[in-house]
Amino acid sequence: MQRWTSADGRYSVRLEDSFLLEASRLAREHYPNEVGTPLVGEYTDDGTEARVTALGPLTTDSHGTRFTFTRGVRGLRHFFQRLFATSEGRTHYVGEWHSHPGGGPFPSGTDDSNMNAIARHEEARCPECVLVILAVTPTDARSGVFVYSRARGRVTMSRSG
Repeated sequence: MQRWTSADGRYSVRLEDSFLLEASRLAREHYPNEVGTPLVGEYTDDGTEARVTALGPLTTDSHGTRFTFTRGVRGLRHFFQRLFATSEGRTHYVGEWHSHPGGGPFPSGTDDSNMNAIARHEEARCPECVLVILAVTPTDARSGVFVYSRARGRVTMSRSG
């Protein structure tokens, strides 16, 4: 497990090993193109800690190139409705992840714009949205974690465990 925290201690994100392994596998499988999926997880009651447990499905309408990724939506509403119901509301959408093949684990301007839009979107129900960027090469993977707050914008996280 990796634990990430904000400088002020207000936010923390835990990335479960199962998520990290599956995301790394998927990123290497699609290398040298970008790939990504929604994040599955849960929040603490006060909303200050997110636990990322799994990847959502890679939809058939998603498309990655060497420098861009567009995450599709086909089937996601049903997937998350079913997940929410079967977990009695504990497990749900907590954000997004995607790979940066041969690049760094830092968001682009497009990443910032998209994640801020998700945090502001009422239907997404994700006012504190997590973004994980996985910088991958054929032999290595490094993570970057960010929280996009409806009230505070992008919050950079630092690895703490």
